[in-house]
Amino acid sequence: MRKKDFIILIVPMLLAVSIAAFASGSGENEKETGVATITIWDFKYGDIDNVQPAMKKIDNQIMLENPGIKINHVAQPNDNYYQLVRAAVQAGDGPDIIMFHGGVQAYEFDDYTVELDKYIKPWREEISEYSWSFCSEGGDAKKPVHLVPLTIQGFGIYYNKAYFKKAGLDPDKAPSDYTSFMAACEKLKKAGIVPVTTGLQGNPYGIDFLIRCMVANIYGPNVKDLVTGKENFKDNQAFLKAVRIVKEIFDKDYIDPEGTSVPYFLDAINNFSAGKGAMFFGLISDVGHWKNFSDALGKENVGYFPTINFPEAKYKDIQVLQPCGIGFSIMKWSKNKDKAAKVIEGYARGEGNATWMSMTGALSPNKNLDINKLGYPLINQILKSTFASDFNTLLLNEDANQNMDRYLAQYYVSEEITEDKFITSFQKMLDNVREK
Repeated sequence: MRKKDFIILIVPMLLAVSIAAFASGSGENEKETGVATITIWDFKYGDIDNVQPAMKKIDNQIMLENPGIKINHVAQPNDNYYQLVRAAVQAGDGPDIIMFHGGVQAYEFDDYTVELDKYIKPWREEISEYSWSFCSEGGDAKKPVHLVPLTIQGFGIYYNKAYFKKAGLDPDKAPSDYTSFMAACEKLKKAGIVPVTTGLQGNPYGIDFLIRCMVANIYGPNVKDLVTGKENFKDNQAFLKAVRIVKEIFDKDYIDPEGTSVPYFLDAINNFSAGKGAMFFGLISDVGHWKNFSDALGKENVGYFPTINFPEAKYKDIQVLQPCGIGFSIMKWSKNKDKAAKVIEGYARGEGNATWMSMTGALSPNKNLDINKLGYPLINQILKSTFASDFNTLLLNEDANQNMDRYLAQYYVSEEITEDKFITSFQKMLDNVREK
């Protein structure tokens, strides 16, 4: 089945009609004023406390510099965001610009987004080709770019130094290997401190992110071979050990016992910021990151390490990296593509990009930004690590992503499946990608 046919078939007709009615007229020229209205949809603008103020500031700056542009920024809900996008695609009408997560969610819509190479040519060198290739059609560097990256993304482990000190641990020494991590958890638990606070309700992101950190250190630069068949989950003893380490963390009650009834976004993040646990499996950008935690707990009171190292893993201290966490695409139906390109450029570089990073904490892929000016030592600690790709972005379809979290929940949270079934299911995700 062609991708276009797939998208059309899975979207409910009534939803499509309602979105089409809402989007009708988006991007049309206002003939009387000569000003083009550029409509943006995204899943970040609804964060009225953190993200929206930054976006409003950037929008105003772009409009000030481009008098012929009026930006209509529309917040869309997280929970059914891609359903709304598919509905717009089915109707063939919608906003000029749509925000996508980098990777599979963006690739799904390559047939409906504009090739951006001519627009980014004057400033392309400001962002590495590693990011541009990830934002190209299907993630193929030889094909046109369809997405302008606004952030890079990754995962790691944050810890509260005050709680470490209270438990008799060295606050300046990260427990980054298996032995010291388990010992730290035990000391924290005995001191009456929750070792790991997280959220597992709905989607088990708390353990999802940890598994992805450990996979990066098992396969290193060979992560990409998980989908070529040169590497596997099922026959890899290091992957088995990683699965068992995470299970041990659960079995020893080092995970917050209330975590199963707490959503990761944003409840668990806020819980760690409020001092309700000693460690947190978090993100390095967008939300639940260095800025959130440093602002809440103190810049000198937050430690970080990229993974739990263990002997069976071939690599050590590898930082998981997605070369695009989120980005903007221009839709083919836009009547003002040139002006829409000015808007996304305003977000991706210069003053707009600096505002985006300083106000939200989203790490930018733009090499021209001076991160030292932000005054957060933790950023350099995160970025000094050697990077490896996030295997999850290689699954190439949203169903696989959803299945991954389902398997994690079934094994670790509800204990519905065995260890063997869990590993077999993970392997099947890779096999399905190869078959397609």
